[in-house]
Amino acid sequence: MAAGTKASQKPRIFTCGMCQITIPYVYYGRQPKSAPQVVFLEEAFIAQDPFATEPRPLCLGSKCAICQRPVCVSCSIFYTKRFCGDCGLQHKESFPPELHSVLGKLKEEAAK
Repeated sequence: MAAGTKASQKPRIFTCGMCQITIPYVYYGRQPKSAPQVVFLEEAFIAQDPFATEPRPLCLGSKCAICQRPVCVSCSIFYTKRFCGDCGLQHKESFPPELHSVLGKLKEEAAK
């Protein structure tokens, strides 16, 4: 195969900075080429949904708006921007009271 073809490209791996899960991803950005009708509200690490019958983007996570650490959707909260659990807890007073319980759950999960 010629250089530059898909087979010769090094796979890109997303690693969460909190839980250390590693997942291959196909795109980083707001609008995946495989689904131009989809526009994410953040620059995100995108994989193809392995359970979908048609190409469908699946958001794995993004970079924390404060510390820039890549975090998965399970270890973070999205409220206008993505925040890792650590930064979310440090800036808890900046979030609406309705989200404080979500931040508490992130803390519980991180302790496991």
